[in-house]
Amino acid sequence: MAVPNFPIDEAYLIGSWLESFFWGLYTLLFAMSMHTIYQKRKEGINKFTTCCLVLLYLLASGHMSLGLTRLIQGFIVYRDTIGPIAYFSSVWLRVNMAKDYLYITTMFTGDLVVVWRLYVVWGKNYWYALLPFLMCVSEFIVGYGAVSQWLLPHPDGPEMVRWGTAMFSISMATNVCVTAVIASRIWYVSMRTQRVMGVESSGRYNRVILLIVESGALISATKLTEFVLFRIAPGDGIGGLNAMYILYEIVPQITGIVPTMIIYAVNKGFTQRDNYYTSHKTTLAFATRSGTEPTAHTNTSLSAVVFAPSDLDMPSKKAAAAEKARTEKLSLKRSPSSSLADEQV
Repeated sequence: MAVPNFPIDEAYLIGSWLESFFWGLYTLLFAMSMHTIYQKRKEGINKFTTCCLVLLYLLASGHMSLGLTRLIQGFIVYRDTIGPIAYFSSVWLRVNMAKDYLYITTMFTGDLVVVWRLYVVWGKNYWYALLPFLMCVSEFIVGYGAVSQWLLPHPDGPEMVRWGTAMFSISMATNVCVTAVIASRIWYVSMRTQRVMGVESSGRYNRVILLIVESGALISATKLTEFVLFRIAPGDGIGGLNAMYILYEIVPQITGIVPTMIIYAVNKGFTQRDNYYTSHKTTLAFATRSGTEPTAHTNTSLSAVVFAPSDLDMPSKKAAAAEKARTEKLSLKRSPSSSLADEQV
């Protein structure tokens, strides 16, 4: 079966146009996400995630700028001397190598955000994130190693293809495996919380799982398609199917859009259940293990529930008496102003 012909200059032109379109969407989404992070600054800012979001946007912007530079050089500056096809096929040019370095750094940073998410949902346990982190480092090393082959006196083309294949494979495996583990962890914790508390609390977490799985599936599908096109692309870029370069241009934008979209959706409350926006209060009752009266706590969301003190370490009667005495003592010392402040909180 003959491989269809898709010129490399046409692939770069279509890819750059799509990249500029996605960059415009990315810029709007990035600005809105930064605004939501600024609004929630008093609740605390995740410095690692925020720095990665900013870095991803800068890398994507730099990649698009270099792409525009190559378009100008290929179709205008060297149109009559080298020619567009010969120019875009010259992947060893320094401007193209700079684009490749930015591309690899973007992939590494995007996968690092996914690994950080895994580290957080597993209670910030380093052991669960160690292997994915090492996979990200390996992806970074083999990617830079593949591009840096052009700096050698005698570059080895087949060796670069092997290094590039390893980079795509590691990145795709990291994204798929880590996304699956994160979704499984959130599902397990939400089911356990629902079973222990006896309340319907999994609706919000189901939306979080769906958001993470869909975003991970989008990146994985993009990387898989790019990997397949990479394997069937011609080595010289002159003839054959060069559609890989279309995805090559837009992957940095998609890699940055996905985590930025997740941050924006979570900060804006889009992962809440539908009745969260119409209900005003939620009252949960937590019974003690010794069979005493349950203590009710009312709050506006499940995440802000305060658990009542438990009497697991003393007999129920002594615990109830001690709690009653402490409450009466505190009520005598409280002033009207402090009571009003508590009500406002």
